[in-house]
Amino acid sequence: MKDLLVITPSRARPQRLREMLNACLALSGPTTDIAVGYDDDDADGYKKLAIDYADHRQVRWFCGPRTGLAGWTNRLAWHYTRRRLPGAPLNRDEDAERYLAFASLGDDHLPRTRGWDRLLLEAIDRMGGTGIVYGDDLFMRQNLPTAPVISADIVQALGWMCEPSLRHMYVDNVWRDIGRGAGCLAYVPDVVIEHVHFRAGKAAADQVYAESEAGTDADRAAYGRWRAERMADDVARVRALREAGLC
Repeated sequence: MKDLLVITPSRARPQRLREMLNACLALSGPTTDIAVGYDDDDADGYKKLAIDYADHRQVRWFCGPRTGLAGWTNRLAWHYTRRRLPGAPLNRDEDAERYLAFASLGDDHLPRTRGWDRLLLEAIDRMGGTGIVYGDDLFMRQNLPTAPVISADIVQALGWMCEPSLRHMYVDNVWRDIGRGAGCLAYVPDVVIEHVHFRAGKAAADQVYAESEAGTDADRAAYGRWRAERMADDVARVRALREAGLC
């Protein structure tokens, strides 16, 4: 079993993904891998990029139908989770590598701290091995875990990594709410994973951002339903994991 799998969906941004991959590969350890998911209607630039990184065995590439941030993240988490989770995995390989934790980084997240992966995994260890931890993204900072590391047992217990009713927005609100409610959320400000987002004035607005923001109202409504109908049960599942680990 390896330590960490970074899950990164990307669309229409092969150059930004290249920058993200370079930062991850330069600043993380040998037991951290990266799984990239890209859409089959937007494949050419990513196929060329995969050729450029063919010698980097830490990077794995997946192509499939367009499904958005949450959908892609869940697909890849399913693929690498020991327990078979609901949904449609991508050519699930029963011998696929297993991981202690999963990270969600967008193609607009850039690790800036050497050993960021080790530092965040150590924060989970200090909580007993079950937790959701995040660093400073220089944008939302402590307010939201926009690039969290989540222990694999949480993903298994919930049956998802991103709340499935969401497409893009509010997934980090869900992570925050579950972590707070279960007492296993930790902010590690010494770790910087910069969110190079157009709302932070660090990138140009593009079609990907526009499409994500166009779904804000639908995702906000779905988030409200989750809080009203399912949040308590999801928090209880994760709290039970944490309590079992501390016994």
